[in-house]
Amino acid sequence: MEHIYPANPANIPADFTKPSSAHRRQAALAALGLVLFVVIYFALTGWFAWSAYQLILIDLAGARRNIFLWVLALSSGFLALFMVKALLFVKKGSIAQDYEVTAQSEPQLLAFLNRLADETGAPRPHRVFLSPRVNACVFYDLSLLNFIFPSKKNLEIGLPLVNALTLSELKAVLAHEFGHFVQRSMALGNWVYIAQQIAAHIIARRDALDNFLRFLSGIDLRIAWIGWLLRLIVWSLRATMETVFNLVLLAQRALSREMEFQADLVAVTVTGSDALIHALHKLQAADEAWDSAQSFLNDQVNQGKANKDVFAIQTRVLQHTSKILNDPLYGKAAPVPTNKPEQHRVFTADIAQPPRMWATHPYNHEREQNAKKVYVPGVLDNRSSWIIFDNPQALKETFTSKLLERFKVELQPDAEIFTELDKRYEREYLNSRYRGAYLGRSFVRHASKPDQLYDVRIDSAIDALRALYPEDLASKLDSLRKLEKERSLLIALRDGIYTPPDGVIRFRGKEVSKRELPALIETLNDECAAAHQQVFRHDQECRSAHRIAARQLGKGWDKYLSGLLALIHYAEHQQANLADSRALLNNTYAVVTADRNVSKREIKRLIAAGDEVFTALTAIFRMAPEVQLPEPLRQKLEINSWGEALGEFSFVPPTRENISNWLSAVDSWINSALGWLGALRQLSLEHLLQTETQIALWLNKGEATEEAPAAAQVPSEYPTLTPGEERELQKRLGLWDKFQTADGAVAGSLRLVVAAAIIGGALLLTAAPQLGLLF
Repeated sequence: MEHIYPANPANIPADFTKPSSAHRRQAALAALGLVLFVVIYFALTGWFAWSAYQLILIDLAGARRNIFLWVLALSSGFLALFMVKALLFVKKGSIAQDYEVTAQSEPQLLAFLNRLADETGAPRPHRVFLSPRVNACVFYDLSLLNFIFPSKKNLEIGLPLVNALTLSELKAVLAHEFGHFVQRSMALGNWVYIAQQIAAHIIARRDALDNFLRFLSGIDLRIAWIGWLLRLIVWSLRATMETVFNLVLLAQRALSREMEFQADLVAVTVTGSDALIHALHKLQAADEAWDSAQSFLNDQVNQGKANKDVFAIQTRVLQHTSKILNDPLYGKAAPVPTNKPEQHRVFTADIAQPPRMWATHPYNHEREQNAKKVYVPGVLDNRSSWIIFDNPQALKETFTSKLLERFKVELQPDAEIFTELDKRYEREYLNSRYRGAYLGRSFVRHASKPDQLYDVRIDSAIDALRALYPEDLASKLDSLRKLEKERSLLIALRDGIYTPPDGVIRFRGKEVSKRELPALIETLNDECAAAHQQVFRHDQECRSAHRIAARQLGKGWDKYLSGLLALIHYAEHQQANLADSRALLNNTYAVVTADRNVSKREIKRLIAAGDEVFTALTAIFRMAPEVQLPEPLRQKLEINSWGEALGEFSFVPPTRENISNWLSAVDSWINSALGWLGALRQLSLEHLLQTETQIALWLNKGEATEEAPAAAQVPSEYPTLTPGEERELQKRLGLWDKFQTADGAVAGSLRLVVAAAIIGGALLLTAAPQLGLLF
């Protein structure tokens, strides 16, 4: 064990991991909020149940039956049933695990974990599971007994995470989880879990009781008023419980962030201040690589083959991505400088960030600041994390076989599978010689017509071709991306979607006020336009130089290039238009259903948004016969024609009668069209660049050695969507919806006052007969 266990840092202060005052304060607030929720819930439930019982007794004790007392009693009983039914749907909480390891199967791992638990002062894990996730976490098997007696804690270790981290980094992550093992405030999470289920059932679930109230409200007026009043009271109960539980959730998530800080400090005590931060830095790359590895493995499984070790695929994806991005540190941590290591920072704060009030974890730059507030130097052990297992390769293969056990596959040597994987990363547009010009950006979206990309004068095709893709193009693209990100963040600040770190807007080293944002955004618009014009001119030079070269070569290659460019333009603009119409539909749906009640006017608005999607789909399918693909593209797409690939368009426009079924079906049509357009765009781009490369070679030789295939054709007119022409989305709710959803402090407070007043009236009405105030 000694040879694989990284050394701990020395001279750790005795109170280094002591919970902060903020931690203790948030724990107290979370506990108080939870008690408040429980008291209100059981008080209301108990009162309505007791009142129903008492009102029946009062009537039975009288000489004559009082119909109003029975209405009150039955209504009170209905409300009690409405409240108490939430308890009947509380579910046992657990995490499904299927690969448990023990001291017998993995003695080295368990010895490592037990030693780490002992050194952090945590209880040893009850059970240990390995998972196919880029994650490590503590979890419980929750039952009703666990809400009275402490639950034993289990540990999950994600093997894709192990595959991406060094030994010191994994030790830091596991120590962080053991930090949670120690925290007594973790027990609050159990109670919040139950409270969340109760609140969700009351607030969001619509069932037979709601159907009964709707039925009651729609019959004879002499009875319907009872349904109206009960629906109003039910709305008030839902509004009140939602507000109270949101306060509980806010307090619990604030506590969760403090718990993360404290658990990070536990990790620092056994690994130093850098290892955990390096692990956090690697998470996104590891997660993306694992997703890509699973996607690739799924494609291979569909072909009836796979390799023995899926983790080798994840590693190879990381290597390919690093090469494509020209970033040797992608998925790796930069070395810690020997001079002033305490000032070294991996993460920096953006100008703006999403509101943190609902976040369960602090931002990474905050976690780094916390871990290095008192800098603890540590020796980083950069060996692979796999050495903590007794037989790493056997474990990788066993785990991979468990992932594949439901499928019939023939195992292939790694070399053959890697050859297939490498082909995915040999796309022409991924070639580093293009300086990233075709990575994550469109060069045709800013042009409303393909011909605009030829709108530049070229004197010498050979000279122009040699000057393309200069070294400074990468820096120009990077500058453009940074400017666009700055602009997006400032717009998010202006619109109130994001908030500035620490409440202060800092832009390029200066503090600015919110009223200065419009002027700053206009300035950034100008800067973005200037930066984009430089890049766009290079795009024009690329297309123009190659077409002039093709024209000089003859044999139809200039028309062939023009056809490929038109295909890319067509595919990207159709894709953008359809995706934008979907964004409008999703935005409209979110707005009209925000209050969980859709009016006739809102249905009409939803149908109008659906018409936008239907129009975009219609244009794609109806124009499909006019899209003629060249033979090389048809072969790559494995289709006979574009129209055949899309299939028959049998979808119908949305109407008031079919809107529910239409919404259920529309995504399948959108996804199918977007998938084909995306494939057409990707393969057309690759073929365009390959053809341009071939033309440049032929020009140097002086002639083209073959005739061009028949050129592609697209419709003469089709919908386009250049940046800035996107459909306008509603960013804020209307006043009524804000009130209904308690959106904002003012609306939330007003709704709570109204709901509390209605509940107060209901309580008074049920109490009056018992106090002798009525009858």
